[in-house]
Amino acid sequence: MAASLTIAQRTLPTAPVGAPNPLPAVTSMPQAPYEAGTDGLPEEIAANLRYGQVTSIHPYLLQDGYSRKRTEAPMRVAVLENELLRAEFALDLGGRLMRLLDKTTGRDLVYRNAIFQPANLALRNAWFSGGVEWNIGMRGHWPLTCDPLYAAELTAPDGEPVLRMWEYERVRGLIVQIDATLDDRVAALHVQVRVRNPHPHETGMYWWTNIAVAQTPGSRVYAPATHAYRTGYDGTLQYVDAADPDVSRPASAPAAADWFYDLPAAARAAGTPLRPWIAALEPDGSGLAHVSTAPLVGRKLFVWGDTTGGRHWCDWLGGATGAYFEIQAGLTTTQYEHLRMPGGATWEWRETFLPLHIDHDARDAEWNEAVAVVGDAVLKAADAATAGTRLGSLKDAEPARMLHTGSPWGALEAELAARSGASFDTLPSVRFDRDAPGAGPYWTALLDGSTGEDAGLDAPQSYVAGERWERLLAEAPASWLTHLHRAVIAHARGDLAAAGSRYEASLRQRRSPWALRGLGLVRIGEGDADTGIAHLVDALALAPDSVPIVLELGAELLRAGRAEDARGLVTSLPSAVQERGRVRVLAIRAALDAGDREAAGRLLEQRFEVPDIREGELSMSDLWRQAFPDRPVPEWYDFSMS
Repeated sequence: MAASLTIAQRTLPTAPVGAPNPLPAVTSMPQAPYEAGTDGLPEEIAANLRYGQVTSIHPYLLQDGYSRKRTEAPMRVAVLENELLRAEFALDLGGRLMRLLDKTTGRDLVYRNAIFQPANLALRNAWFSGGVEWNIGMRGHWPLTCDPLYAAELTAPDGEPVLRMWEYERVRGLIVQIDATLDDRVAALHVQVRVRNPHPHETGMYWWTNIAVAQTPGSRVYAPATHAYRTGYDGTLQYVDAADPDVSRPASAPAAADWFYDLPAAARAAGTPLRPWIAALEPDGSGLAHVSTAPLVGRKLFVWGDTTGGRHWCDWLGGATGAYFEIQAGLTTTQYEHLRMPGGATWEWRETFLPLHIDHDARDAEWNEAVAVVGDAVLKAADAATAGTRLGSLKDAEPARMLHTGSPWGALEAELAARSGASFDTLPSVRFDRDAPGAGPYWTALLDGSTGEDAGLDAPQSYVAGERWERLLAEAPASWLTHLHRAVIAHARGDLAAAGSRYEASLRQRRSPWALRGLGLVRIGEGDADTGIAHLVDALALAPDSVPIVLELGAELLRAGRAEDARGLVTSLPSAVQERGRVRVLAIRAALDAGDREAAGRLLEQRFEVPDIREGELSMSDLWRQAFPDRPVPEWYDFSMS
């Protein structure tokens, strides 16, 4: 039976991502729950850690409009299927491989989440667990994890279908192309990844493939390494023996942790070529293997650990689906590194996902013996899967039948580069649509020579970054909106003086909450908290339904020591807004800062949820301890990962 490629819908309980936060993310990059130090690391790794750090997620908008209320809703997936495997890719969710079914056994090879529940773990906030996620650009869950990708069907010379997905990543300015096909001889899914830097200048590069696997008491993970860099969410990277203690059993991990296996060192010590792989097996010998070509040298095991907080996060993300761990593959040894990608460069590699079964007691043996046995089985299975070469022969083929549309940004950036006389060397195998949804008509109109003026004072649908966009805005007829966009560009790069003057120019043209909010943050950043807060108050008066402005204003009032003003702000809000999780947190903090521990305690005892609590954020347990220093933190407020 030849493989097929179809579009289907998968229905499951869903909490929609919701509309983006309209406020541009000009302040700082959402921080991971921990940072890695460079003490004691090899210089190459330490240099990669220091290079390419991103300070802002701009020009993307944050995705924090979800709740924890779920209703049945469809998810659009592209399905590659033959008699051996079924692979489902969520086209509206970063091309996530949501399911990989071994049809001969009926077993899901990756963690198939029974719900869609966003939580605050990604660079733009919203993230969900399960399946296989592709992460490009910068450390963290990539900006497009909850955004659509382009998709098309190609037909190989042998008649087999290939699914192609692609997009333009805006922070690094990279084009990513992901081609997938099923093997026609054995059970295997092949994925060819190609990343292009279309610009003439160097940029930072990052890639990690995150594979979620359902966790059972007997799950065990194997990788061809004797040592690993371990982090326990305390800012250190320790070089540890992978076998002493044996860290290969996720269910036995005492707390959340990462192990980055040192595959290159093991290959050098053994005097053998590097063939990167990682595998996860159950006690019956069945499981999943992941093999790649050499550019993808990193391998990692992530576990939530046996703590209240770790279990809480698994329940928070997957509900009754159960616990999971992740096996991952990346371009560097650790996940804290960025590589230098030259202008005009194209990097590519191939990944293969294989069901695995091992009938050998060595799978339960000590580490080195078990790795040898499992590794031999993995590489034999990979060698039997040969159809991956099909992807290499098609990598430059133009998209055939279009299946899905992504964003217009690749097309708009190419047009802007051409207008500016700069190069934008795209891939011949992808096609971007300037009229695709995702940016609004403003930017296409501006490129076409129109003012692009939006009607009214609605928040802009999107923002831009970079000198070329700033120059185009400066050349356009001046308006409150052109000044606003120029202010936001300057603000995001940290130029407060330029941002402030441009926000003021926007306000002289028309008084908008968006320019007032930006100017308020600028003045606060310059050390004038009172003036900045006054601007935020004015912004809220013009946009009284803006909960994001409420939260920013409340935070600044508390930072300025004005707890009673923050309490007054909360009580002035409609009751429905006061019930929101983040607004309740603001009310509790204000009560504690005002010395009213009793009022704070009453709010905490109501047992409420904060849907977008950040990974590593301990605000709820900290507030509980302040309100009730003699009472233990309830499980529902415990998100500790260590």
